[in-house]
Amino acid sequence: MRFSLAVLPLLLLSVTADAEEYNSITTAGYSSLDYDLDILGGKFDLDGNKFLAETTYYFSGKETLGPLKEFEYINKVSNVSAAFFHNEVDNNTDNCAVTGEYFSQNGLIFGLDLTEINHRNIDTVALGYLFTPNFLLELSHTDFESDKETYVEFRYNYPLSGADYIGFDFVSDDGLDVAVFSSKYFTSLGGGRYLTTELSYADYEGDDDYWQIGADYFFSQSTPFGMKLDEKDDMKLAFTHFFSRNIALEAAYSTMEADDNINIRSFGSDTYRAGSTSTLDVMPDLENDTVLSFLTPFIELDVEKFELSVIFQL
Repeated sequence: MRFSLAVLPLLLLSVTADAEEYNSITTAGYSSLDYDLDILGGKFDLDGNKFLAETTYYFSGKETLGPLKEFEYINKVSNVSAAFFHNEVDNNTDNCAVTGEYFSQNGLIFGLDLTEINHRNIDTVALGYLFTPNFLLELSHTDFESDKETYVEFRYNYPLSGADYIGFDFVSDDGLDVAVFSSKYFTSLGGGRYLTTELSYADYEGDDDYWQIGADYFFSQSTPFGMKLDEKDDMKLAFTHFFSRNIALEAAYSTMEADDNINIRSFGSDTYRAGSTSTLDVMPDLENDTVLSFLTPFIELDVEKFELSVIFQL
């Protein structure tokens, strides 16, 4: 895969080490995509665009851990989210999601997720319990239109000194055909600098395993640089800078090889799915052509993406 990295200026602003509190996080973004398509040895170059608008409202304030984009590992605040994606490759497609979580005082958790991706409805209802501030168990049932699955999730936060922690998450379906383990480590390096590292591992019965690693280094509370890499040599580089406590700009470059292998994707705030990333997921317009849709198993697709987003935290 081709690799390029633009040199980004590090505009560091002085900020205090006190935690900030927010009630809403909103992102508006644009992505430019370059597709290298191989169909039975024939090669094609295509361009595409994506537009994103996503917002989450928390019914009580969420405090940062020091960096302005880092929050507690286990969310315990009731919230509602909405997300909208507009994709332009050949034809236009619109994807959207509405999600919500309610945390009751007795520890019960209720969740609802209504998502439409490539004209497919994916609806999820969830019921969970917060045993302690550091341990959560949740059951969810997802209707994929053509299939239905029930998942169980365990999430545990192991506190270290200060705000440092190691978090663990495990998700599996009721038949143990799918199992996804992930972990995140957050630590303060002193002097207003921070570091996070992440690991994800997915095991699909009858399919190859999949792993992904990532890290974010914070030059200050307001400026992190991050990268991700997976077993397929897909990668992502991202630079974020908060010009104030409320406004940030993020630029990212990523590559992806789309086939029937395992990936871990997210859509909508705090909405995670474990599944395959197929050519039709990345380039849904192929569904509009019956022949190309039939040839999907014989199609290789490499994608390069440049993203630019504005983030508002209020």
